[in-house]
Amino acid sequence: MQTITWLHKFKRNKRGISTVIAVVLGLVILVVVVANVVLWSYRMNQYDWERVNEKLSLTVASRSDWFIVQSEYMINNGSRIAGSYLDTRADDGVFETFRERITAPIRLDINGTFLIDLTQYPLTYIQGIEILIKFRANNLDEAWYLKAYNWTSGIYDNSGFNRTTGFTPTTTTGWDYYGISIDNLWASYVRSDGRMFIKFQDAVADPTITTVRIDFVAVRAMVSLFSFQNEGSVTSHLVSLWVINSTVHSRYGVDYFVNSGMSASFLNAEVHLPKGSYVVKTITERGNIAVYSLG
Repeated sequence: MQTITWLHKFKRNKRGISTVIAVVLGLVILVVVVANVVLWSYRMNQYDWERVNEKLSLTVASRSDWFIVQSEYMINNGSRIAGSYLDTRADDGVFETFRERITAPIRLDINGTFLIDLTQYPLTYIQGIEILIKFRANNLDEAWYLKAYNWTSGIYDNSGFNRTTGFTPTTTTGWDYYGISIDNLWASYVRSDGRMFIKFQDAVADPTITTVRIDFVAVRAMVSLFSFQNEGSVTSHLVSLWVINSTVHSRYGVDYFVNSGMSASFLNAEVHLPKGSYVVKTITERGNIAVYSLG
């Protein structure tokens, strides 16, 4: 009889223990769920706060600076009649004047030395070279050429230039801009120290003595340079970059960090900036977007 009573008590106690265990487990699950909800809410609030306080701007997405002539031009044909090479180092309307050689052959042929700063733009990041001259000629019937010294062949030429037919002036009262770019063969024209020799000459000898005023001559490296300014209170992690124009819509993965309150610049050998107008968008890990537009 006592044994039967004890068994009944054990069964009741077992049911009671099961209930207690179920309640405890339920409380544990509830605590875990509540904790996860609170933690998720905190993380979401923290994420939202960080995203709102991330204030990144893309200030530059371009090629290198222009590098100007280092010394007076060497005159192979023709003469200098006014100004100096210092007047051709800025696009400001102040110019140096040359005249074709008066005695036969009537020609103008000058060359200057330019130096690309490879400490800022290492050779491994250069994708091409651009050359630009701003000039005015009083003869609209004569074509002019830009050439560069080819360190491989040992001569001045325009092999690999995007424009090899020369440039004919369009005005005798205003200024003409004559620019070329060198893509695949650019390394033949840049010495290991960044030095380039640039030649400017007329196409062929003719009977007209032409006067040429040169306001600006410069070269620059075609690199992909990006500068950022972080005015927010959190560090920005840039994870992707888009380059967009009328024909290009390319995405590139990047891994840049810009600390709070700091500015930073990056060179990228993989990203190719197109010629002419384009838009660059960069996206951070938090999903914010910074935009730079050229043209």
